[in-house]
Amino acid sequence: MTHKENWQSGQSEQDRQDARFNAAMASINRTKMDRERQGYVVMAAAMTYGEGAFGNGRFAKIHHAAKLFMIAFTCALPVIFVWAYLL
Repeated sequence: MTHKENWQSGQSEQDRQDARFNAAMASINRTKMDRERQGYVVMAAAMTYGEGAFGNGRFAKIHHAAKLFMIAFTCALPVIFVWAYLL
């Protein structure tokens, strides 16, 4: 094998490694962007829920009624257990 042939095979190996490196870096960058995008989606959902739940619309009224029901159920549950199991 001559020096030129050896250099060309080394160059093609370097090109192959560069292509793999670039593909790996692109994959890492896509993963980072996906995680960042998911964070934005979570924050947007939380903000939208907060604006809807504490406004004056129908969803706010349903949210408030559900809160009151859960508070009443939590207060009544120990009494129900005492009646059912101790008396």
